[in-house]
Amino acid sequence: MSRILLVGEASRSISEFRRPWVRALHAAYLAAYRRRLLRAAARAARDAELTVLASREVLAVAGLPEGASVRRYDEEVYQNDSGALAALGQRLVAAYWPSRDAAPALVHRGVWLPDLLPVAKGIVLRLDVLETLGTVERVLDQVKPDRVVLLSGASVAERLAAAFAAERGTPVEVAGRFAGAELVARLGVWLRRREERRALGLLLSQRRQEPPPPGGRHVLFPICRARHLYVAEPVAVSLRARGIGSRVLASTRDNPELEPALARIGRAGLPGAFLMDHLPTAEARRLVRRLRPTLDGLRRGLGRDAVWRDRFRHGGVDLLPVLVPLVRESLDSGLLSARLLLEAAFRALEADRPEAVIVASDRRPHERAVALAARELGIPTALFWGGALLGRDGINRFDVADRLLVFGEHARDGLVRAGLAAERIAIVGDPRSNVARLVPRAELRRAVLDRFGLADDRPLVILVSKYVSLLFSADEKAALYRTVAAARRRLGDPHVIVKVHPNENLALLRSQVTEWGWADAILTQDADIHSLFASADAAIMVTSMAGLEAMALGCPVVAAQTAGKDFEGGAMPPYVSAGVVEHVAMDAPEALAAALTRILSDGPARAALVERARAFAAPYLLPADGRFADRLLGALIPSRQV
Repeated sequence: MSRILLVGEASRSISEFRRPWVRALHAAYLAAYRRRLLRAAARAARDAELTVLASREVLAVAGLPEGASVRRYDEEVYQNDSGALAALGQRLVAAYWPSRDAAPALVHRGVWLPDLLPVAKGIVLRLDVLETLGTVERVLDQVKPDRVVLLSGASVAERLAAAFAAERGTPVEVAGRFAGAELVARLGVWLRRREERRALGLLLSQRRQEPPPPGGRHVLFPICRARHLYVAEPVAVSLRARGIGSRVLASTRDNPELEPALARIGRAGLPGAFLMDHLPTAEARRLVRRLRPTLDGLRRGLGRDAVWRDRFRHGGVDLLPVLVPLVRESLDSGLLSARLLLEAAFRALEADRPEAVIVASDRRPHERAVALAARELGIPTALFWGGALLGRDGINRFDVADRLLVFGEHARDGLVRAGLAAERIAIVGDPRSNVARLVPRAELRRAVLDRFGLADDRPLVILVSKYVSLLFSADEKAALYRTVAAARRRLGDPHVIVKVHPNENLALLRSQVTEWGWADAILTQDADIHSLFASADAAIMVTSMAGLEAMALGCPVVAAQTAGKDFEGGAMPPYVSAGVVEHVAMDAPEALAAALTRILSDGPARAALVERARAFAAPYLLPADGRFADRLLGALIPSRQV
């Protein structure tokens, strides 16, 4: 019997929508997609062995023909070769640009403008193309179909499947015209283009203010999100105790959280300003006008330059047709924004002259602009890698700083294995968990309960929310909340505080929890997660670095996960398989209630779990010992005695 691979689309990398009417349209689209997928599967299975590859949200297994095999993108992603995809991603992003010699106009004050963009562009490429590419290529190799059927042929996943099948000589056909899928594909390209242009427009049009006067002896923190202050603030407190001040240089004013956050930290003695205040609007517009002719020429030559085009080949497959929208955006709004950010960074540093620059991430162009400008000006730079894990995507370059500051041995050893010089890396610990650990637990718990108006008459549990993505579907998220809500009722309603991920839309989540039967859920996006863990009796989550942070603070963890799905692929910490957390299946509230009962009521079992977890977390997060500031200064100023 012949084999057929039926390929449907993958989930969007971020697939929740804020506006109710958009969510309603998306739900209707998914329903129509499921019906078409099932009809196509029924036709394909009449005289062939069928395998269906599609996202969890469109794959209704119950309606598939008997004997059909199912491959879901969100599960397959964990089987991808992360190292190979990282190398491919770096090569493809480098191919976005012409050579430095061929485009001297892209050099500004000694900095190659594309050097501001490789990580940001690499993230988009990895999420929207490469993870799907890795899955499609591997599934084709494993299934070895005699024919590939595409549901509509419009999505990135289906276009990749067609290209790889053609390269293998495998016949490809489209199940039928699906105007909705074609419209969604075009709309996605248009929305991305609009977002890039909007970001450039904000750099040009945002309100400017007079930059603050130069400060005394201080370090500078460039930040793009209010949550980055969770690193900057405790570090600033530690530096202040050693006689060194700190300043914050924020990105654009389009983020409504940033301006009030800067006002708050200013009142606390940590002054802040906005980067674009240093580049007047008229001068910014002049810079854009001067660069546009060069970029117009590059975009026109993209498809005509055979040598350039050949750089987008992967084996025998030409990936440029799929990548054209990403490349064109990079050669337009991306480089224009980079030019503005870089000039503003030079001016800010020349005016402020900090002793050092500490960046919390090398992913965003704003932070890279400040770090690269500092390097040209001879100002020491440090990258504070704000996580215990390096991540499975391999996107970060760690190339914008003289020193790398990490939380523990795990990150340091991973960076050394990746080829970074060990002498560049310093283990300093986590400033946030350090602050939480140094406050007595009773005092910290009282502060948390008072903040949320809770009495200390019940156990306190923290639920770590997880945002919808390529790896975690909207249905899984709903199941997580329903499971926790049901388990809470079985336990007599302990206090549960939901720590909302920064990438989630809080207003949308508030409406969703009501739909999920938990109208009185306590949601917080700005509360410090370390203070929550240090004061709580237990934490519930799917899987994330947050589990390590909870373990390091003595908070036992319950991992509630989709049954049969392995969340530990790639670089995720194997704390489920190591047995240092309680593990229950999603949609099993009775199992979750039983696990929480053991943690909350069985003293010896709880103590043993906490000790195993603390030992497991130690290599990832250096335990607090009161010497964080000394280690930090020793890394920034190696000659300093610590």
